[in-house]
Amino acid sequence: MAGDKRAAFDEIDTDGDGFITAAEFAAALRAGSENVSDDNVAVIMGMADKNGDKKISFEEYATFVR
Repeated sequence: MAGDKRAAFDEIDTDGDGFITAAEFAAALRAGSENVSDDNVAVIMGMADKNGDKKISFEEYATFVR
């Protein structure tokens, strides 16, 4: 299961820096045919970004998608 989370995280983290940015997250949602606004992306990012650095680490992602 953890490997599945890692694979999904790595697919969203398109620049491979180990973090998901709002732009990467929005692109992933929109690629999946989700019609999501930038405001909605910001809300979801805020829920997942526990340390407030405006990006999601793998640990934050794994906790968020439980």
